Amino acid sequence: MEHSLGLLTMAQTPGGEDYTSLLSRLLTEYRPYLYYALGALLGLLILGGIWRRIRRAIRRNRPAQIHPSLQKYNVDHVELDRQRRETAVGVVATSTGNRLAGFRIVRQVEAVFVEGFRTPDEALTALKALAVERGANALLNVQTERTTAGRCSASGDAIVAAPIPPGPPDPMRPLGPRPSRPPQPPPPDPKKT
Repeated sequence: MEHSLGLLTMAQTPGGEDYTSLLSRLLTEYRPYLYYALGALLGLLILGGIWRRIRRAIRRNRPAQIHPSLQKYNVDHVELDRQRRETAVGVVATSTGNRLAGFRIVRQVEAVFVEGFRTPDEALTALKALAVERGANALLNVQTERTTAGRCSASGDAIVAAPIPPGPPDPMRPLGPRPSRPPQPPPPDPKKT
């Protein structure tokens, strides 16, 4: 007689023993070894977590590795700001208009523009540094704007300016306060004539 492969025959071993009873017998006979295996597995998981944290701490302390094609963007901004401030000292005067009081314009260098800074002050410092790099010592028509992205830009005209030396006073202009006018007679009344 052939046995059909039903649920009862699938749950039995070839020796006729039930799989559930075989599993319970194995668990009772090999219980100490099961505890050792579970303990070893738990220990490996804990050691793996510790090892990952150590590797992460070591990686955090190393400087970031920048891809060679992105090296041009790896800039120390604090050092760059310090260099800009040192360079910007070369600008002797700035004006939001087209005149500088006490200076004469020797020549116009070019129009300069910077953008992408956090504050208007940083943008103005960068504008001054750029003007000095182009050979100017003063700025005219300086404007700062905040873009819709929250960044600041600045623009102006870089010029070379020379101070106007204080010369002798104009001989046609009297020194001291202006003299007052002598009192004038009142205008004639048109009704009396």
